[in-house]
Amino acid sequence: SIAQEQVTPLHADGWRAIGKSMQERSAFNRRQQPQVNKSESPREIESGGDLAYSTAQEQTDDWILDRDVWDGSISMGTDGTRGNSETERIHGQVELERLTRCGLLELELDYIRSDANDQLTKHHALFELSHQWIREDSPTSWFGEFGIEYDEFKAFDMRLKANGGIDRTLFKSERNTIISRFGAGVSKEVNGPDDRVVPEAVFGLDYAHSKDDFQTWQIQFEYFPDWTDFTEFRIEARVEWEVILDKDYGLSLKMLGIDRYDSTPINRKPNDLTYSILLSWKL
Repeated sequence: SIAQEQVTPLHADGWRAIGKSMQERSAFNRRQQPQVNKSESPREIESGGDLAYSTAQEQTDDWILDRDVWDGSISMGTDGTRGNSETERIHGQVELERLTRCGLLELELDYIRSDANDQLTKHHALFELSHQWIREDSPTSWFGEFGIEYDEFKAFDMRLKANGGIDRTLFKSERNTIISRFGAGVSKEVNGPDDRVVPEAVFGLDYAHSKDDFQTWQIQFEYFPDWTDFTEFRIEARVEWEVILDKDYGLSLKMLGIDRYDSTPINRKPNDLTYSILLSWKL
């Protein structure tokens, strides 16, 4: 019977099987692949809270994110003109998060590109990976963050940053949450005039508001001064308003503004502001 069988999960925790090509390229997936008799009939497997089905075919299958484990959204916005002027603009965004044994893991990617009359006018990508170590019995938690900033119109190829510190929930109610942040880290500009590793402090404030069951506001502000000279600093700010269009299909409209300020732009403008309207699909 099924209950008497010793079952080996056919997928790593948090992943689900489909396809073939990626598994052939992935040493990790090959290590996770058990030896199963190809004559076995399909059987239901439960492991780590995920539900999967095993067949002989799955021994050459690929792995994708399991939506029972990961939460998040994929968003896209585009606009353009034709005629006396030709413009094109695209903004893509991926947000993922999942609970871990000790907190919350979050991943975010923004990609923006604009062209006007066949000339590139904006091209940058922002990637952030962060983890929060949450204590349920305390308003204080720890955070760690790694980020990559690519911008074709900056004086450097990309900026790397890594930091960590303390989050503290200042206020929380059914509709509102305010969180402060303090920490320290470093940043480095790659292939730029100033390629030193800069020690930075981290001061941040997050505000989230749910107006009703269909509208949410989020405001994030982070200030990164140079520990050795507080007159040199960076600011990263984000404002987001999301309106749910269809709960059943997970569709929403998102209005997003991203501002990046650098007090040492090196022959560039110090401030970059991007604002977009995106159609978002919740995973």
